[in-house]
Amino acid sequence: MIRSLGLVMLIVVPVWFFAQPPDSDEAEIRVIDPVPELQAWTTTVEQAPVPGALPDDWRPTAAQYLRAPEGVRVGYNTPSREYAEYAASTGPAAEVIEEFVGDQPPTGTVDVAGQQWQRYDDEDGSISLVRPFGTVTVVVGTLRASAQLDELVTLAEGVRPAA
Repeated sequence: MIRSLGLVMLIVVPVWFFAQPPDSDEAEIRVIDPVPELQAWTTTVEQAPVPGALPDDWRPTAAQYLRAPEGVRVGYNTPSREYAEYAASTGPAAEVIEEFVGDQPPTGTVDVAGQQWQRYDDEDGSISLVRPFGTVTVVVGTLRASAQLDELVTLAEGVRPAA
């Protein structure tokens, strides 16, 4: 019986040792290149607003080109390790806002580089900023966002129509 237990321990101990998590609990973030999705967006929609250059510590982690209505989403990992999202769509503004922000009313406005963006606060603490660019509605934040207002302002400051 002791030999059987010893045999089991020879298997269990190495498995336990190699299954230990790393000392750091931070997972490596997968950085992507959002350029193909943004190029598809700007090719389809004339003067489509796109996010501008961000500081190096902003890392794009997700991008999706949307069809019918045309739109694009780009998610970022912010310097504070939170999530911020840029979303834009040619759909009706009310539908875009409901899809990306939810059904709560605006809570005020925020001045971003001289432009007024509508602010939306969700019950879970997420903040969204919304502004029309011609026929396109841009949302910075969205329902899944966890970034704080100053980070959303940084993202919104760079949004400009593509040349």
